[in-house]
Amino acid sequence: MIKLAKVKKITVPGLRHTHVNILINKNINVKAIAERLGNTPGMIYNVYGHVFKELEEESVKLFKWSLEESRANRGASS
Repeated sequence: MIKLAKVKKITVPGLRHTHVNILINKNINVKAIAERLGNTPGMIYNVYGHVFKELEEESVKLFKWSLEESRANRGASS
């Protein structure tokens, strides 16, 4: 069936990992993710900490861009 559908084969742990990554990237609460998986929030942070770090870096970039945009708009209206 996988060959017919032309999709990549994924293991159950791989599917679980993908599922958690999607939930994290959709800003689902870590406690909710942990409960869904039968884990603790600490376990989620330990295993998926790199994903949170990437999101933090992205939020810093977005905040910096917002500040620059705000300054540019203030300068244009002065």
